[in-house]
Amino acid sequence: MISKILVSFFMVSSLFVNAALAAEVNQSAPQGGVMNYNFDAEPENLHPIMGGDLYNTYFSQYVFDSMCVNSDQTWDFVPRIAERWEVSKDGLTFTFFLRKDAFFHNGENVTAEDVKFSLDAIREPKHQALNLLPYFDKVSKIEVVDKYTVRFTTSEKYFGTLTALCSMTVIPKSVYGDINKSVKMLKEAVGSGPYKLEKYDKAQVIVVKKFDKWYGDKTKELKGQFNFAQVNFRFTKEDNIMIERLKKGDIDFAYMSVESFKKATGTPFGTKVFANKVENSQPKSYGFIGFNFKKDIFQDKNTRTALAHLMNRELMNKKFFNGWNYLATSPTYVKSEQAPANKPIAFDTKKAQELLAKAGWADSDKNGVLDKTINGKKVDFKVSLMYANKDSEKYWTIFKEDAKKAGIEIELKLLEWNSFVKSIDDRNFDMMAMGWGGGDVEDDPKQIWHSTSAGKGGSNYISYNNPEVDKLIDQARSELDKPKRTALFKKVYGAIADDVPYIFMFNKKFEFYGNSAKMKKPAETFKYNFGYRSWWAAEK
Repeated sequence: MISKILVSFFMVSSLFVNAALAAEVNQSAPQGGVMNYNFDAEPENLHPIMGGDLYNTYFSQYVFDSMCVNSDQTWDFVPRIAERWEVSKDGLTFTFFLRKDAFFHNGENVTAEDVKFSLDAIREPKHQALNLLPYFDKVSKIEVVDKYTVRFTTSEKYFGTLTALCSMTVIPKSVYGDINKSVKMLKEAVGSGPYKLEKYDKAQVIVVKKFDKWYGDKTKELKGQFNFAQVNFRFTKEDNIMIERLKKGDIDFAYMSVESFKKATGTPFGTKVFANKVENSQPKSYGFIGFNFKKDIFQDKNTRTALAHLMNRELMNKKFFNGWNYLATSPTYVKSEQAPANKPIAFDTKKAQELLAKAGWADSDKNGVLDKTINGKKVDFKVSLMYANKDSEKYWTIFKEDAKKAGIEIELKLLEWNSFVKSIDDRNFDMMAMGWGGGDVEDDPKQIWHSTSAGKGGSNYISYNNPEVDKLIDQARSELDKPKRTALFKKVYGAIADDVPYIFMFNKKFEFYGNSAKMKKPAETFKYNFGYRSWWAAEK
C-alpha cells in the first residue's frame, strides 16, 4: 500500500529522475543532536489509522513501523519488523516471520497477534479507514501461526498485496484494542518506531525522542539511519516566515516551494543554511482543483471543462515557477509509463464560452453573471473555491478574474488546514484546491477514483462515479502481467482525464528543500528520497 496522502496545494513537489542514484547511507554517522523539522501545517491528528494527511505521514515515519519498507536507493522492500517473508507459488499466501527484538514504546514485545490486530483495526468501521481498505480487500484470512509468525491468505490475486502488507502500520493491540478509546487517541501515539512521542504542544511543537529499545540501532542494515537523539516538528505556515526561521537556525529541514527556493538568496544562504534544487525518482505528486459532484452545478462535463479552460496554467508556470513545471494531464505523472495520451487543457476563453453556452449557461437578466435553470430553478453561476495554503492565493485570484470575465463569480475561501480537511471530509464545498502525495511507484487508483471510495473516511472526496472506470480499475488490479496492467491503467487515467473531475494543475520537474549547516548528509538526494532519515548532526 503506499496510499495516496492528502496535501495542501503546492506543498509537495513532483519529481523527475537522475541525480544521486549511487548515494549510500553513512553507517558510521555519529548519534545524537537535535533536528528541527518544519511542517507547513499541523497534522490533522497523530492516529496511526485515522490520520490521512501528509503531516501525519511524516510524523509516523519516525514513531511507527511496518513489517518492511521501500529502500530510498532501490525501492525494493527491505526488512523492518519482519526479518523475512515468503509468498506462495500461486501468489495467494503471504507469510511473515517477525524479529524477536522489536518492542512497542510501552515496553511490550511486537508479536504476530499485534500484526493481525493491525489489519483488523483498519477494517474496524469506527476507525473510518475507507481510504486504506482498497489495499486489503483481497485478504480473506489472517492466521497467527506462532508468536512471531503471521500468515495472510487472499481470495484472489492483486498486484499490490505484498506492498500493502509490507507497509501496513503495526500497532499494539493492548493500546488500540479498545475501539472506543482508540478513536479518541488523536493526540497520542504508541508505536514501535525509532522515536517515541515525548510531548505535543498544540500549534507549537511535537517532540519525539530516540527510543532506547529500537532494534534498528543493533541491526547492520539500519545502521546510519535515524541518528538524532531528538526531532522537533515545528509548524510554519507561510513561506516568508519559514525562510526567516531557516536563516535564524530555528529550523534545520524544510520542504520548499519553487517560490520559497527563489527567495532563499543572499547570506546566510550558502554558508549557514542551504537551499537545494534536486532531481530524483520519488513517486510524483500533483495539485488540482476538485469539483464536488454532489453539486448540481458541476454535473455537466461541458461546465467542468469550461472552467478548466479558464485556468491560465501557462501564465502561472512562467510567472511564478520559472517554467519548472509540466502541465498535468491526468491523475498520474506526465512522464509515467501509465500516463495516457491526453493533452493539457489549454487556457482558452473562447472555447470556455462555447462550452458554457453548450451547457445551457447564459446571462438572461443581463447582470454580468451567467445563469441556468437547474431542476426547475434559476441558478446563478456563483461558486466558492476553498483552499488551505495562503501562498497559493495569487493563482486563484488570476483564476477568479478570468472566470469573472466569462460571467462566473468565484468566492475565494482560505481555511486553516484542519478546518479544510473537515470540510472535505463532510463534502461541504463547491470547489477545493489541494494535492495528492506521490503514493507508490506503481500506483493503485482505487483509493481515489473508484465509486466505493466515496463514503465517510474514503479519499473520493468529490464523489466521482463512472461505472466504466470502476470496471477498468477492478480489471487492472487483478492483472499480474505488468505490461497488460500498465495498458489498463493508461485507459483508467485517460477515461478519468476525459471526464474532467479535477482541473489537473502541475507536475513539477524538481524538488526543493532547505537545510541548516548543522545537518550533515550522505548526498543532496537519494534516488527515491532526500535521504533525510540518514542525516546526522555536525559535531560541535
